[in-house]
Amino acid sequence: MLPLKMLGLMLFSALPYDMPTCNAIIPPEGSGNATISVSRGADLTCTQMRDSLILDTPEIIQYGTEVSANCSTTEEEFEEMTLQLGNTTCKSSQQNATVSCVAPVFGLEMTAVCKIRLNDTLECSKKVEITVYKILLSVKTGDIGEADYELQCDVVSVATVQNLTVTWYKNNEECTTEACIEAGGERDSISSMLPVNIGREEISAGFRCEVQLNLGQESPQHPLVSATHYVSARYAPELRTNSSTSITLPKGGNATLLCDVEGNPPPEYRWTIDEELQLETTNKLEITGVNSRSTYSCTATNILGNITVRIHVDVEEVTTTTGPTAQPVTEAKEPENCGLTLTPSEVYVKYGDPASIICSTTSKEFGLIDWENAVGTKNKTPSTVTWKVEKLEDFTVEPFCYVTMTDNNQCIKYPNITLYKLPDLVEVLAAGDGSVTEGKEHQLQCNMNRVAPVDRLLVKWYKDEELVLTDDQNSFSVTSLDGHLCDITSVYNFTAKKSDNGALFTCKAEFQFGPAGPPVPPSMASEPHTAVVHYKPTMKACPARYLGEENELRLHDVSCEADGNPPPTITWYHNGAQVNPSTPLQRNDSGTYKATVVNSVGQIETDVHITVEYRPSFTCQMRYEVKVNDTVKTLCEPEGLPRPSIHWLQNGKQILPQRWKKHESGNYSVKASNKYGTAEHEFYLDILYPPEFTGLKRQVLFSADKNVSLVCQAGGNPEPEIRWEYQLADNVDWTTTGRQKIITITRATSANTGSYKCIATNKVGKVTGTVTLEERAEPRHSFVNLWWLLPVVGLLFILAIVLLVKRQKKLGQYDVVANNDKNIPLQSVENGTC
Repeated sequence: MLPLKMLGLMLFSALPYDMPTCNAIIPPEGSGNATISVSRGADLTCTQMRDSLILDTPEIIQYGTEVSANCSTTEEEFEEMTLQLGNTTCKSSQQNATVSCVAPVFGLEMTAVCKIRLNDTLECSKKVEITVYKILLSVKTGDIGEADYELQCDVVSVATVQNLTVTWYKNNEECTTEACIEAGGERDSISSMLPVNIGREEISAGFRCEVQLNLGQESPQHPLVSATHYVSARYAPELRTNSSTSITLPKGGNATLLCDVEGNPPPEYRWTIDEELQLETTNKLEITGVNSRSTYSCTATNILGNITVRIHVDVEEVTTTTGPTAQPVTEAKEPENCGLTLTPSEVYVKYGDPASIICSTTSKEFGLIDWENAVGTKNKTPSTVTWKVEKLEDFTVEPFCYVTMTDNNQCIKYPNITLYKLPDLVEVLAAGDGSVTEGKEHQLQCNMNRVAPVDRLLVKWYKDEELVLTDDQNSFSVTSLDGHLCDITSVYNFTAKKSDNGALFTCKAEFQFGPAGPPVPPSMASEPHTAVVHYKPTMKACPARYLGEENELRLHDVSCEADGNPPPTITWYHNGAQVNPSTPLQRNDSGTYKATVVNSVGQIETDVHITVEYRPSFTCQMRYEVKVNDTVKTLCEPEGLPRPSIHWLQNGKQILPQRWKKHESGNYSVKASNKYGTAEHEFYLDILYPPEFTGLKRQVLFSADKNVSLVCQAGGNPEPEIRWEYQLADNVDWTTTGRQKIITITRATSANTGSYKCIATNKVGKVTGTVTLEERAEPRHSFVNLWWLLPVVGLLFILAIVLLVKRQKKLGQYDVVANNDKNIPLQSVENGTC
């Protein structure tokens, strides 16, 4: 059954007037960010439930701490009450109860929700948004000439805060205050910087920052306090003690040379033997089998300076096995000590592990052997006693074994016990949002919680598994927790390079116990931290020239590959105007384009010459004219890129004309081809040639009083125009018949004789022919007309003489005539022979 109050609420909600639903209810002033909501029964309201739910929780909390909240109600009857604090949920079904929750704060968002389920259909809730702040204190080492250190206090997630004040403390004393730092309306971060110089007389100092948040007059002030960070005075390397600079060793002897130098930052060491560089990079150099005199030099260097220590080693022939040394590590001979022996005499125990040591004596004259110990148990035999502890967690334990001799003399021996504890957590944090710009100083901070002993601890920094820094107690900051356990903070500063982007940085806490310690030095490493380096764009690949086909080519097809972080964007410009890279380019779009590559760090530009190619096409006439004997050339140039190859065709067959000839006029086509396609254009080709006369008579005779016709006919392309030039006369007329132009002279007379010119003309040329008209003479009966008989008579006379001469030869009569006045002898001829 429903409680009477709930029944009244339901009846109240059914009244016919408007009330705000639970999702629209505005909390009263002073209720923080609380809201009331109903998850079931959308028509119900939670107006009267507002004051019945009580959610007690802080409005602001610091990252890495714990937050506690209480949820209660004044309702007398309910089924269940739940408090959800972040990812932690607490429930109660007891009446008049309060639900309390405690939850860790490891995120920048935290919500507290108090819910009450009244029955199966009604549930109301109240929610408060808790603002989480994170404060980080980081240290950057200054360059020479600047402050020794630069401390940076970062407050992450400053939403809703209008003003805040940062106060710096040095050794728990206020040293400076920076007020009225504005914060944005969105979640953001603010930073305060403090330059610090530490004098040699101070040795070291602890710094922390406190941030006072202003949440309004009615809200309490909530200071945020950073961890204390210790920084030491910086100075160039210098000698720690006046150590010996000359030692003598027996021939073949061994020694450990110590470069007893201190400095901050810790110096780097370089050893040489007689100016020959050695591989050792620590402050100790082991020398063995020394047989000759040598000079050993150690140079210690940090950013503030360097110092060189020289140790001269002499060798002497002696029979003893030991000799004087300067800072060598040697073991003195242990006294008898009543024959008391500890096994082992030196132990290294991990925090929480078991440990045991056997104490025995070789003496026969003892009365009692035992352990004096505050923790652990003992097991005895007649000559031995064993100290044992199952779980060693006491850093102050100092057991010792003693033996009492029969003469009442007593000997005591202490074991060397080192209890070490690895950190609970090793983590690497970066200042700010973790990113850095190329060329800027970047700092990584390694936090190690609850570790001991500090004096045996080294902090090693690795970049992609390569050791880049070794830090010891002289450099890292130490916060003592209980006199034994400490929180350690080590800082690695470096100038960010492009190649550092994506690099994995690891911090490892490693104990150095020497040869007597565990074979593998105990260590614990952080999870890798991925470096984020922002750098301006660079162009990895981009062609200087690029071509493609019209309507297919787009600028995003151009293979320009850029590198940068954040990843850059490429914007294209042509003639100063931005171009959409997805738009197909046309042939008129060819030209030089500028690719601008931009990210938040910078930008670069490069030019690309774009050539838009296209298939062949013709824009030509259907008829062309050429002159006879002209060299064949393209009458209509096709468009196309690359420039097309051209072939002539006639009647579908390819031809290779050289010069045009008469009567070759006709239909032709030209085919143009390139790699994108082929186009063909058909046209009529008209071959023109100049006029030529056909059968023109150059001389014409006429008889007087007869009619005479002069005919002029000429061919050519185009058909020539024919005209006559002559002396006008009344009896002369001309007519045109087809391609002939005829002059007709009626009853010609001698007055019509003379030259008549025929002129044929077309646009190619002109030709002129002259016709001579002469009158034919009539025959006359006179001597004049018989002149032709004289040659005939002469010819007959000559013939008669020739016949007469031949006759005289046959009769033997000769006339001899001398040739060139030469005498020719004569011979008699008989019977016709000589």
